[in-house]
Amino acid sequence: MNSSAVVTGAGRGIGLAIARELCARGNRVVLTDVDGESAERAAAEIGGGAIGLEQDVREIGSHRRIANAAEELGPLARWVNNAGILFAGDAWTHSDEQVAALLEVNTRGAVAGSSAAIEAMGARGGAILNIASISALTPVPGLALYAASKAAVLSYTTSLQGDLDHAGLPIRVHSLCPDVVRTAMVTDNERDPGAVMLFSGPAPLSAERVARIGVDLLESRRQIFRVVPRWRGSLVRIVDAAPSVGLSALGVMRRIGERRQARF
Repeated sequence: MNSSAVVTGAGRGIGLAIARELCARGNRVVLTDVDGESAERAAAEIGGGAIGLEQDVREIGSHRRIANAAEELGPLARWVNNAGILFAGDAWTHSDEQVAALLEVNTRGAVAGSSAAIEAMGARGGAILNIASISALTPVPGLALYAASKAAVLSYTTSLQGDLDHAGLPIRVHSLCPDVVRTAMVTDNERDPGAVMLFSGPAPLSAERVARIGVDLLESRRQIFRVVPRWRGSLVRIVDAAPSVGLSALGVMRRIGERRQARF
């Protein structure tokens, strides 16, 4: 029997690309999305016995329901916490609803999904991939709350692996930290001045490239997290080592982003 895999937020973008890659590698995939019809369309597009289900990842109990559905397709072996949202602008300007939604989707969703996956996999083992962001590693003015939520995901991932090792469970957990990816989450903010830093770096990555690297990481027995591309990871660590200096340099990047946004 083929093993099963779950990908949250898989109606489009990175989640859909990861689900497609997992299917190509022989997994029966459950795609979830807050837009249930989108998840169903994506599953039909992928084929290979994939199914699409509606899920709001903020609902902790929903992850157990999804795990049960995956187990009906085959032993749950892979789980990808991809669902995420982004609001741009000065951190103190977000509404109460935006603050709550961002932290609940990006961080609580990954925590709840990981817990449900571990419950289902148990001593049989498996692998979990939490999609974080390069913003988890460096100051990103205009995306402070988003960056904080992704930093929490990265920190949770590394600590969770320690808990799993201590418990003797053969489950590996990983976190992928991609730079800007050409998805609707980014293009929807092309004219938002608060999101200028999204457009200050190199050309956005393709969702397909990120998916291939992410699934490779999911299969890794050694590496816990990876930055994509690797060279950007080295660069942001330099900025992070001296934040006050780095923030000054980010002023230059902001101006680059503003010029690029103006061309849109």
